[in-house]
Amino acid sequence: SVSSELISTDKNIGYIRLKSFNENSDTQLFKLIKGFEKKDKPEGYIIDVRNNPGGLLTQAITITDFFLDDGEIVSTKGRKISETRKFFARSGDGINGKPIIVLINNGSASASEILAGALKDHKRAIILGENTYGKGSVQSIIPLKNGGGMRLTISKYYLPSGKSISDVGVTPDIYLEETGENFKINTKEDNQLNYAVKLFNS
Repeated sequence: SVSSELISTDKNIGYIRLKSFNENSDTQLFKLIKGFEKKDKPEGYIIDVRNNPGGLLTQAITITDFFLDDGEIVSTKGRKISETRKFFARSGDGINGKPIIVLINNGSASASEILAGALKDHKRAIILGENTYGKGSVQSIIPLKNGGGMRLTISKYYLPSGKSISDVGVTPDIYLEETGENFKINTKEDNQLNYAVKLFNS
């Protein structure tokens, strides 16, 4: 679920693409970053969560925590007290405050929005691209007697600023639409990634 490469010879930028938040996404990501830090010493990182539909909440929290020194990451609020929780970052920033640009689009949902929203609220990263999907609901599957199941929304995600992700999503700091018929992520035609690299080099 995680791929990486070193881009831009000027500044050595670590490009990390997170395709989903699976059970071992955090392990993969930490390993790649530690490799970069040891060998290439990049000046900053571009984290690409475009078209990332989300995944596990625990993964969103551990990955966001890696880039934050402290503060709230996300909270859930529901009807029951047991469904109302807050999650905080532990001390220690895995890349020691190096600059981050996060790339988002309308296909970035759920866990992707938690990552982008928390890093934006703590002013830890510049968020670039298009508005995210707005999937801010926590769902539980209730089993039915006939062997089926019913998915029920039990609570909603809230960003550190107190804003709900539901229906509104995360707004980028720099709004930039995908342009051109040949647009493809991480190619020469990727105008959003090209802009992020320019931003680092300026």
